[in-house]
Amino acid sequence: MSFDVTFPLVLLAAYGLFNLLLSAAVVLAWRAGVRRHLTNADAVLGVRLLPAMGSATLVLTVVLPAFLLYEPRHAHDHPGPLLVISAMFAVVVLGDGVRRGWRAWRATRALTRSAQPMRGAQRLLTRSAAGDNEVTVINIEEPLVGVVGSWKQHIVAARCVTAACDDEELRQVFAHEAAHMDARDNLKLLMLLTMPDALAWLVTGTALMEQWRAATELEADERASGTDPRKRIALASALLKVARLSLASGPSRAAPRGGTRLSGLEHRVRRLLTPSRASRRAFPGRRLLTCALLVPLLAVPVYASVHRLIEALVAFGR
Repeated sequence: MSFDVTFPLVLLAAYGLFNLLLSAAVVLAWRAGVRRHLTNADAVLGVRLLPAMGSATLVLTVVLPAFLLYEPRHAHDHPGPLLVISAMFAVVVLGDGVRRGWRAWRATRALTRSAQPMRGAQRLLTRSAAGDNEVTVINIEEPLVGVVGSWKQHIVAARCVTAACDDEELRQVFAHEAAHMDARDNLKLLMLLTMPDALAWLVTGTALMEQWRAATELEADERASGTDPRKRIALASALLKVARLSLASGPSRAAPRGGTRLSGLEHRVRRLLTPSRASRRAFPGRRLLTCALLVPLLAVPVYASVHRLIEALVAFGR
């Protein structure tokens, strides 16, 4: 095959292999107990994004320059089965990520349309670190309250929720949702749903997603109520009232990001009713990002060796 055909095959195959190896590493680390050290949402997010983001980084900063520098443009290689299978695996992974992204976009669009204010809808204002946020109160049976949208975010709440909660409880509920908006949790959720990696097919990927969701709820609770006992009690009371409404209304459609869920409710309420603990050590995301940016520089001296590995991959099995 010509250089123009071999080049994309090599990049796809490298992405597929790196993706598989990093996904396996995350699974092994998870089973070894790394979950106990993931104390905040950013830490969970970083681990979940590792296979896809790490694979893309290695391909673009190590494999691509090594291949372009050392591969003759006139070379005609016959790819072996390992290269073809790895490239096909990468195509499947990338295609599945696009499919999940498309489904998430359609679901968000449908929810946004269904959450448009109906006749008699009310509009309220709540404050957050990003400023005033408008809350649309809509006429639906489900006790829905949450953030809709990834780029253009807004808060929606069912009229039954606003009727069941008093003013202080509503302020804390809306402050909780505003905390999700300030953290851009909807955008992060979209990233998690669309990551093109093998981890999305495994139980570990689902567990990481659930742990991230639970962590974002706890952190939004803390940012909304702080150390004020009155606010914490009001938010806990509102959570219980919405939970009762959810049980009374029966099965409901999926809630948007930040919507009140029954899962983990007891833990959230107990945490709110205890004195606020000192904040835990933050996940060293900037340090890890700095280390990742050093990878291309450290790989420059071994580009020739990387190219030899690429040649072995191309020739393997033929």
